[in-house]
Amino acid sequence: MKNVYTVAHTHWDYEWYFTRQESKAQFIFHMDEVLTALEEKKLDYYTLDGQMSILEDYLSVCPEKEASIRKFVKAGRLFIGPWFTQIDEMTTSGESIVRNLRLGMKQADELGGTMRVGYLPDSFGQSQDMPKIYQGFNINHALFWRGLAKDAKTRYFYWSSEDGSKVLTANIKNGYYAGVDLIENNQFDELVERISTETPSCHHLLPTGGDQRAVDFNLKERIELGNQESDESINYIESNYPEFFKALETQKGLPELTGEFIDPSDSKIHRGIYSSRYDLKQLYDKLERVLTYQLEPFSIIARDYGISVKQGLIDSLWATVARGQAHDSAGGCNSDKTNQDIYQRGINALQEAQSTMDYLLRKVSISINENQLNELFIWNPLPFDMSEVRQFEVTTQLPEFKLVDKSGKELEFDIVTQRVENDALLRRNPAERLDESYYVTTVAIKVDIPAMSYIMVQVSEGRTSGKSLKVSDEISSDAYRLQFKEGKFNLYSEKLGKWYTNFLKIEDGGDEGDTYDYSPAYHDWLLELDFSNATETIIEEGNLVSRMLVKGEWQLPYNLDSRKNQRLDAVVGYELELILCSDSPRIDVNLTLDNQVLDHRMRLMLMTDIKGTDSYADTPFGVIKRPVEDDNIKNWREIGYKEEPTSMRPMLHFANTHSNESSWSFLTKGTKDFQLIGDDYETLAITIFRGVGFLGRPDTIRRPGDASGLHMRELETPDSQLLGKLTFEGSIILDSKFDAQDLQKKYLSITQENLYYQTQVLNRFTTQLQYFQSNLLPLEKTIVNQKLAINNENVVISSLLPSIDGTGIELRLYNPSKEKISQVGTIDFESPVDVFLLDLEGKIKQSLSANIDKLEMKSFEPGEIRTYGIHFK
Repeated sequence: MKNVYTVAHTHWDYEWYFTRQESKAQFIFHMDEVLTALEEKKLDYYTLDGQMSILEDYLSVCPEKEASIRKFVKAGRLFIGPWFTQIDEMTTSGESIVRNLRLGMKQADELGGTMRVGYLPDSFGQSQDMPKIYQGFNINHALFWRGLAKDAKTRYFYWSSEDGSKVLTANIKNGYYAGVDLIENNQFDELVERISTETPSCHHLLPTGGDQRAVDFNLKERIELGNQESDESINYIESNYPEFFKALETQKGLPELTGEFIDPSDSKIHRGIYSSRYDLKQLYDKLERVLTYQLEPFSIIARDYGISVKQGLIDSLWATVARGQAHDSAGGCNSDKTNQDIYQRGINALQEAQSTMDYLLRKVSISINENQLNELFIWNPLPFDMSEVRQFEVTTQLPEFKLVDKSGKELEFDIVTQRVENDALLRRNPAERLDESYYVTTVAIKVDIPAMSYIMVQVSEGRTSGKSLKVSDEISSDAYRLQFKEGKFNLYSEKLGKWYTNFLKIEDGGDEGDTYDYSPAYHDWLLELDFSNATETIIEEGNLVSRMLVKGEWQLPYNLDSRKNQRLDAVVGYELELILCSDSPRIDVNLTLDNQVLDHRMRLMLMTDIKGTDSYADTPFGVIKRPVEDDNIKNWREIGYKEEPTSMRPMLHFANTHSNESSWSFLTKGTKDFQLIGDDYETLAITIFRGVGFLGRPDTIRRPGDASGLHMRELETPDSQLLGKLTFEGSIILDSKFDAQDLQKKYLSITQENLYYQTQVLNRFTTQLQYFQSNLLPLEKTIVNQKLAINNENVVISSLLPSIDGTGIELRLYNPSKEKISQVGTIDFESPVDVFLLDLEGKIKQSLSANIDKLEMKSFEPGEIRTYGIHFK
């Protein structure tokens, strides 16, 4: 007997070629139909797409419907959650995934209960880390459509992670809309035949719904007809996902699979979304960094000084992140008006997050010494000691000053830039404006900051102890020497003992794809760009920081027609800055472009000496090794792939190529796409951006057939050409070996920007709200020292955040490697604590220790995620 579990559902894109507002208007009326169908028993069950964001929008305008929703959820007839939005798994950080699920499950539980199924029916690829993330939320079942290779030859299987986590998984090979045929056609036997291939199971899943599909009020009649007309071995059942998985659990002999699923043999996977709308990815990446590595940990520090944690504010910011990381939203494969919404929401949230940080930094800093002037407080909110060169802006009355530490020792510092500002009242006639000048100086200082703490430096005006950067013909650090000769950058690695000539280039090529997929132009013209036409070159070296700046313009083809005819009829202005800090293993890269060219892709090319066989990148809670080319790259059309199985790869924080002798890595601040190219796959190509003019195009070189998105309508997206000013940031690291844990720690150091505050009254515009007065905190009553420090180099810090109840701390660590870590180290506490083991939902799993000031961490299994709950006495 073939039991066909027919699940009524809708796949409701939060936003796409339509905006959130347009989707919301339709959803309000759709929910009326859902509730009517349940009330009148037209449907026994209904699944609301596994995401709470649409329901949140609905209840914001129809709060009177909450009781009805709660009634059906509690009765096990309306299934909601677990997600807040259906994420893109390939470009979303691990912490963002965790917070998305937390938000969704919290809202669903408040309305009666969460559907504990990892439900992502339309995400463009499946991350290798999802089984352990799901298990961390006590979710034992998962469902997805895209990415499983044809040669897997299975529909139902156990999907496992390297830490031993395992979830029973359904791959809906025929799509989440497969059951529409049950409603609209009478070929019942043929339908069952299609959905029951490649499995020994007698239980089969038939999702019955589709994109924004209206409720099928006749489902019961169609099921009845299907059972009447079908072979007697077929039994259609009106059901739901939890009931299906309960039945599937009884099936023996299901295979076990591991790893990521990003194969386009059965369905489109759209790897081009990794590089589509770079501006959105850059914005939301920054918002993630500010929230995870600044605002949340600093909120714990601020709580020590008596400032309550604003959890509602933090949750609202994470909700904005989640909205921007829904699979279409994160991909940027939307209409221009939708992308404008996504961008503005991100800007609004970033302003809120940064203003909150500005307030907390100021409030705590001015209170420590009762607002004594000219004290520079430099903060480290992370739970390990920081020792590095950082840059700060210092405001002084005079151009010369010295920096003195708490012991009275003058500190060495570099003067990077200095400018004059005037605080006098504006006048219509500038000549009548008074001179109330002060100086704003960017300085570089070597700092050693304890975990979750600060150092204070006195700014003393008068004789300076700083040194200005000097003009040089090359720059250097402990790790590198960098030269610029004849338009080429030459790099010497001290660790590798080797020169790399012309190690950094830019590639420009046509893009005749769309917002879903990069595709080379039919008449392409690839241009390798150097910097020989630079109109300005600045090379300055200091004791602590050195910089190399080149400015110029590249002549490029304006559009695809110009590229076809090899006309250089447009320009892209550039400003490239490379920065070395004395003791840093990084080469920091800042690139600004003025893009005035259509339909093209630009990539940063790192010319390594490594003959690549595999590329490496981080995943939400791990590292993945991928081949430089797919086995079917040459015959994918002949064997029926939906699109080219390209070797363009996603990254979250880093991309890497390495051999036994050397390792090249790129740490990213927003770009998510890379590829190993060249005759020997020796070039690490980082996509800076790509610009296209259509939501979807048909018959591209990489993706034959129908246009993606809208098949029958050509939707122009001129904003997706990304004309105008673009910025690109990241860091290059050369080493003798590949160490994923170490790379993630180096990544953390580039997230600690602008964590300082100077007590002064000259410059009232250091932040947007600096102009206004702020009261001091009564510190003698409030300091409680809820601080901790991790003494370990082997595990990765994922997050440090206030606990759910607001009184303790959550610390999340993970092992990204495939090897067990036996010598983990300790966590030291400033005062006695109780320590618990938590799940990813923040709930207590186990009590570990009570009233301790040091925790010896037990070994970490390969890929293990571990969350500690810490409560201070």
